[in-house]
Amino acid sequence: MEGIRCGELALPSECSRAGTLHGRCGLDLGGVKGGGQGDVGRGRRRGGREQQCRDMPRLVYIMILDDIWTISSWESIRYALPDNKKGSRIIVTTRNEDVAKTCSSHPQDSIYKIQRLSDATSRELFLKRIFNSADKLPNDELEEVSNAILRKCGGLPLAITSISSLLASKTYRTKQKWQEVCDNLGSELESNPTMEGAKQVLTLSYDDLPYHLKACFLYFSIFPENHVIKRGPLVRRWIAEGFVSPRYGLSMEQVAEGYFDEFVARSIVQPVRIDWNGKVRSCRVHDIMLEVIVSKSVEENFASLLRDNGSLFVSHDKIRRLSIHSSQYSVETNACVTYVRSFTISPSVVEVPFFFRQLRLLRVLDMEGSSCLNNSTLECICNFFQLKYVSFRKTNICKLPRLLGNLKHLETLDIRATLIKKLPASAINLNCLRHLLVGHKVHLTKTASVKYLKPCSGIQMSPGMVKNMVNLQSLVHVVVKDQSLVLQEIGLLRKLRKLNVLFRNVEVNWKALVESLGKLTTSLRSLSIHILDEKEYSSSLGILATVESPPLLITNFSLTGMLECLPPWVSLLRNVSRITLRRTELHTKAIEILGDLPNLLFLKLYHKSYADDSIFFPPGKFAKLSMLVIDNLENIDRVHFAEGSVPNLERLTLSFLRELKHGISGLCNLQKLKEIEFFGNIILSVVKKVASCVKTHPNHPRVIGDKGSIVTEYA
Repeated sequence: MEGIRCGELALPSECSRAGTLHGRCGLDLGGVKGGGQGDVGRGRRRGGREQQCRDMPRLVYIMILDDIWTISSWESIRYALPDNKKGSRIIVTTRNEDVAKTCSSHPQDSIYKIQRLSDATSRELFLKRIFNSADKLPNDELEEVSNAILRKCGGLPLAITSISSLLASKTYRTKQKWQEVCDNLGSELESNPTMEGAKQVLTLSYDDLPYHLKACFLYFSIFPENHVIKRGPLVRRWIAEGFVSPRYGLSMEQVAEGYFDEFVARSIVQPVRIDWNGKVRSCRVHDIMLEVIVSKSVEENFASLLRDNGSLFVSHDKIRRLSIHSSQYSVETNACVTYVRSFTISPSVVEVPFFFRQLRLLRVLDMEGSSCLNNSTLECICNFFQLKYVSFRKTNICKLPRLLGNLKHLETLDIRATLIKKLPASAINLNCLRHLLVGHKVHLTKTASVKYLKPCSGIQMSPGMVKNMVNLQSLVHVVVKDQSLVLQEIGLLRKLRKLNVLFRNVEVNWKALVESLGKLTTSLRSLSIHILDEKEYSSSLGILATVESPPLLITNFSLTGMLECLPPWVSLLRNVSRITLRRTELHTKAIEILGDLPNLLFLKLYHKSYADDSIFFPPGKFAKLSMLVIDNLENIDRVHFAEGSVPNLERLTLSFLRELKHGISGLCNLQKLKEIEFFGNIILSVVKKVASCVKTHPNHPRVIGDKGSIVTEYA
């Protein structure tokens, strides 16, 4: 079977008249190698097909099947395509990644993902459709608005041709008229015949969804244009809204993440940040797709919106979900807000709405980044007894309300990047809580590959509080000072999957921690232990070697503090895919042990994690590692990659305190290397040497410097 898959687009593209197949619907193209004979129309199955193939003339053909949406549709066609080994080809276009993979199941098949048009090509197509010339705009006043329109189109041919055809039909080609089209694209999609084709194709994305995904699809309408939607908060909100159906053997979070992955596979959302293991961590909905989602959402009274451009979408007197993107709000007097189940407020909103106290039936409250929170607002939410999801992330609040424990149905409390240090005593009643998310991480690179936890991060919990939170799955980050009881209670959380513990200014009570880790061995998937200020205290992570029942199923492992040698059970971590080390003072032997971990994809060696003066990556090690960070190792003078080491490394992120005496060698042995990223204190002489070295590299990797989110490309 030979195949091509194209697309990862949220919207349709067009087939070029010159004969280059772009694929409709932003499509993935897959194909099979068929035979040249057989009754294709009748589609006979394999039973009588072989005799038929011998009796028919031996023909060779190429067939294009456009816009296959389901695996079952492909399966019903494929049996009518006998293979006589004559080299016939079938190209199938689809926007669904699962369909593409099914069509391209033979080892010799290839998959092609079509890319969006470049800015220059988009502009050329746009101008040709309106002015029959790709040279330039007839007047400068149209420049700014045309750029805004092209940003909405996002390089998608169908969007560009539809909107440019609409603009070409306008009698007056002025900035004001074009801006009206740009601002009111939703209504144009609804009413203008020129845009009907685009609307129909986009609406197929909704109509084709299984029932259980339709509410999740409409949920994208509550986010503003160009908003980066994070995976974790989104799936937790879906759960709180009741959109996720339980499935045997899976947690609600696993089911919801499957929903998210399906939207990615269907090209309904565009990936923004893809993690070290290929997992899409954040996404964005294309502007024109968003207009269709908003239209459908308002039509079905799913959500009511006040958008940045001042437009208010309220289709019913009872508002179910309300999202405010602008400070210029005024909910209609005949609209009833007492039925609101979900309330989202944008960081740009400077004042809490006057009706906020009336939202007594809220299940979801998202005020991330809001600057208008105050103590009065926080006290008010203690009367919203149905709340399941609360996010005050990236706000300036420093204290939670005394009666927080009234929220007995609360499942997610996200207070990351706030000044909150303690939970109120009433939090002992939060026995439905599944995710307690605290801490403040700072990204040091634009790619988010390097980050650190602010020293002031974390939250203290009183004895007796943790053991009542029996449903906790995520406890991030809890500060332990002198309460060994808290450490013992953590061992009672048998559903705990993610644990981040901070020891600050304390001699660690290791016995309690070791015992708790032994009790969580079957549930824990992510473990981070940080010892801060260890110069004043003698605690060492070396005690981890004594853990009798280590958490061998973890996929993410992070350690900060003196270690010198890895615990012996680290070599047994067959599932671990990410390891982060800081101030561990490890030696060469540790690199050899880490190199044998079969599924390690991402290794971060931060400040003082490695003590020797050279770091050597030996042959046959780090078989799956795709990303490596080496950050300001104090003693380092040489980094060497031996032939046959790290064969799948794609990204190398580096920062040094000084120029290396013996440099970086063996980069030519990293055959799959795509990017070398320098960050922090960038030493230009080191960067230039690396850039010169990779000029002859067969994979032509980029060499970039990332300083203060300003990215400079060197090769």
